[in-house]
Amino acid sequence: MNPHRTVGILVPTDGDAPLVPPEARPIGRAALRLAGVGIDVIFGDTLKLGRMTGFRAVPRGWKPASGVALDGVHDRYPSQLRAAQYKNIQDELNGLPMGNALPFTMLARDKLATQEKLVALGIPMPEVTDDVEAFHHHLARWGSAFLKPRFGALGIGVSRVAPGDAMPATIEGVVPGHPEPSILQAAVSAPKGWASRTVRVLIQRTPEGGWFQGIPVVRQSREDPVANAARGAEVAPGPKVLDRRCLDRIADCVHGLCEVLDQLEESRHMVEAGVDLVLDQNHHPWLIEVNSRPRGRMEVLAAHSPSTYEDAHIDACARPIAVIAGWKTRD
Repeated sequence: MNPHRTVGILVPTDGDAPLVPPEARPIGRAALRLAGVGIDVIFGDTLKLGRMTGFRAVPRGWKPASGVALDGVHDRYPSQLRAAQYKNIQDELNGLPMGNALPFTMLARDKLATQEKLVALGIPMPEVTDDVEAFHHHLARWGSAFLKPRFGALGIGVSRVAPGDAMPATIEGVVPGHPEPSILQAAVSAPKGWASRTVRVLIQRTPEGGWFQGIPVVRQSREDPVANAARGAEVAPGPKVLDRRCLDRIADCVHGLCEVLDQLEESRHMVEAGVDLVLDQNHHPWLIEVNSRPRGRMEVLAAHSPSTYEDAHIDACARPIAVIAGWKTRD
């Protein structure tokens, strides 16, 4: 890789430096590590003609950086909650390549469009519909289903429904006060003894042009059919709670998804994603979502066992930045 590349990380700062030193966070330690191999990392949310104003990680602190020319940016910005600011950032990219660029973000956010594309390319997923008039017909055929906001996140607004339940045409999504169209997805029967067992796998492109699969993280609940960490589900490392056959099936399923993503134009500048799967009664994985803002799961693993997962967490923070830094040298 050609040294002395500069990558901007789009995160909210509002002009204020982070309150804790970079050594206190995996992303800060990743930035310090990358600086040692010639990759300069600037964190910020202010761009002007492809130049970023923000902060650079230095040992034990943060140094203001003004008008720094970038070679690329990585999008970690909460674009739904800060839509106006995000549009300003997009307007000032000035042709810069962006990791997890807007086409991929918009595809991943639209659960219906994502499923239609993936199923057309051979990825099996539980049936889904956005035809509100036919919700009751499909639910009677499936027996149970999940009602979801079409553009939702973090499990907000998701509920399991059965015949006779109300299924409104719009439900609350991730942005308060902005209801979203509802979609209905067939439920997968959970393994015996569980209300739900889902798996999140981090996938990332590698600087060599291949794919990295992270450690599967299980979210499971014996009471809540929506097993989401934000709703209180138990979170555990997959190798601790799943057998080898199940882990191999998950790896095969995710590998197939990566091959399909390589075929999509929207994924051309994708550098990472969070893959959500649900385990059926035979512990076979079914893909249900692809998330363009993966976060939190490596943090959970690192908290669970720092000696085992802390370095992997830092690697996961650094890998997408290194990929973006190498784009121009490969193009």
